[in-house]
Amino acid sequence: MMPADPKLIEAILLACLERNPVDFRKVDDAEVNKVQTAIKRATTERGAAFRYPVTRKHFLCGCLDFTEHLPEEHLIVAYGHRYGNTTDIERVHHVAGDQRRVVVPDYIRAEIRHHFHRSDAEVIVFHNHPRTGNEPEWFYTLKSLLQDLPIASNDDRKELQRHAFNAVGLFRQFFGQGQVLFYLGESGFVKEFRLPPLLPFLEQLNPLNIQQASKP
Repeated sequence: MMPADPKLIEAILLACLERNPVDFRKVDDAEVNKVQTAIKRATTERGAAFRYPVTRKHFLCGCLDFTEHLPEEHLIVAYGHRYGNTTDIERVHHVAGDQRRVVVPDYIRAEIRHHFHRSDAEVIVFHNHPRTGNEPEWFYTLKSLLQDLPIASNDDRKELQRHAFNAVGLFRQFFGQGQVLFYLGESGFVKEFRLPPLLPFLEQLNPLNIQQASKP
């Protein structure tokens, strides 16, 4: 039986509200291989640079191919510039984590802030949720009902909120400028998640309602 965890229920509901996974049917295998090679070299603070930029779709496909069968979480962050409906990606960082967690190093947080100074600058944040085979039975039932689509956790959405829903991030979204975009790889899919956690907001509203109800 699925636990009645508000954070889990929120994660499922928000995942259902977001757009479909990225379509990788038309990608260039040579570009995807180039991305995987860069990811392997990007484990230092300096990261790895592409000789020629790659598009966002090729980058995400490379991230999925690289992490799909690995037993631990990985964080792969790309830096580039918005170009029409995509991102021209120039550099990448890669950090390996544990089975259920990957920590964002301080040097990556600093690099995101530094790169984001230009209005057309864009950052792509990808991480994966590996399958261990030890998940509870209800997890597989739930995933089958959701067509096995990725489900971003509460911690994932807190990182999104920190980078995309501050004053600068909201300003850029409104004017269609470069943004920090978050993607999750899971079960053979890559899906963008764009909604912040709602429970903290609802918890703030609840005391207000109680105070108003208690007034004579």
